[in-house]
Amino acid sequence: MKTRMTARIVIGASAALLGLMIAPVFTASAASAAPAGHRGTYNCTGGDVPPGTYQSMIITGVCYMPAGNVVIKRDLTIAPGALLDAVTPGDPAGKPVVPATVVVRGGVFVGRGAVLLFGCSPNISCSSPPGISFDRIGGRLTAIGAQAVVVHSAAIGGSATLLGGGGGAAAATCNAQAPGKPIIADLKPWSEDPNLDQTPVYSDFEDSSIGGSLTIAGLTSCWLGSLRDQVRGNASFIGNTMGDPDAMEVHNLVGGNLTCRDNTPAVQFGDSGAAPSIVGGRASGQCGFQVIVPNPAPAPGQPAGIQMHIAVSARSLKTYYGTHTMRNVTSLPPVKTEAGDMILADLNDFAITGTGLTGSGTFDPSKPPGSTGEAVLATVYPDGSASFTAFDTCNCRFGGKTGMIMIRAYGRTSRDGVTTGTFLVVSGGSGHGGLSTLAGWGTFSSDGRPAGTLRLVEHLRIT
Repeated sequence: MKTRMTARIVIGASAALLGLMIAPVFTASAASAAPAGHRGTYNCTGGDVPPGTYQSMIITGVCYMPAGNVVIKRDLTIAPGALLDAVTPGDPAGKPVVPATVVVRGGVFVGRGAVLLFGCSPNISCSSPPGISFDRIGGRLTAIGAQAVVVHSAAIGGSATLLGGGGGAAAATCNAQAPGKPIIADLKPWSEDPNLDQTPVYSDFEDSSIGGSLTIAGLTSCWLGSLRDQVRGNASFIGNTMGDPDAMEVHNLVGGNLTCRDNTPAVQFGDSGAAPSIVGGRASGQCGFQVIVPNPAPAPGQPAGIQMHIAVSARSLKTYYGTHTMRNVTSLPPVKTEAGDMILADLNDFAITGTGLTGSGTFDPSKPPGSTGEAVLATVYPDGSASFTAFDTCNCRFGGKTGMIMIRAYGRTSRDGVTTGTFLVVSGGSGHGGLSTLAGWGTFSSDGRPAGTLRLVEHLRIT
């Protein structure tokens, strides 16, 4: 997996699938929006977008959303050649953890040659201290000929579509912005954002929920990934050409069909160490159920990993029931944002019991946060509700086999204290022992359970 934007930290039957997955799991509190109101269409020609509530918005320059809450009642448009950076942290001002929390109640359109960076997480720029902005789009996200679209830890109510664009896949474009090499001046508007200096152009969806379908077709760029996304409809990756041989990493939970064809390179595990995609409908082309590829993919000077199915059918998974219990060991200092939200980071020990997965994780203070035990990043809103993502590293057992696996959970806690959400097994390939080919997902709920305990419904299979 390509290291992008900033250095990462380590946190590391079909009807049933459609009925249980993403509701969506990410929320943002409209009640915590800044009091400023704006009538008509707000045009950002450059600089920072002030916190507040807007009827609609158009970005015509290089613009940022660094702090507070930005609520757009209707649509957000990134005009041709413009750039919106909603991932660079600026909140709170004294010790920035996250950018603004952005809620677009309508749709988002990204024009030709434009760039959209939407949603912040430790996997992109909110890493030290860690945070997640939990952004939301109520309608569709559509990009036609855009240079780049990067979405992390966001909820999209409708479909997400990227058609064409990408800025090109030439080696000079993709490699010349590496550290220590000169910046290509004609990569506008990407190179006009100082936060993107020395970063090749790419498009990416990670840790996001999509209520409709995901389509990426005809994109020509340096790198493309779609990792740990929950797609209620179909997912299609067609005719995309990337300059980086590590590109085309696609590993998601898909309620409908998964189609991958005519992509260069072919869809692969790359170096992501991911688990197979889980598909509620049919899988075809480079993502077909019978396609087996090395995980990780071979790299110069490194052997290829074990052979794995790139995708598995949700119908092939069996259902199990269990319990997840956690014990808090320590917490990072809480941070209050300008909008009044509280960002929390808890480091826990945990145990999983039941008929499916069993095992535990123990937090080791001598190692980076999130690499052992459980790390939970949460945003608590002024009304008492919360959104969170949890990163579990489990010494687990399943089907008579043992291994170290990673689980990622996406959830919310209501104002009355009930926690619900979805989790994915996100690790695979060499280095995970007998569970190297484990595929799985499930749901969890605290309803009727003691504090710190979740009921699990697990769908699992060793492929």
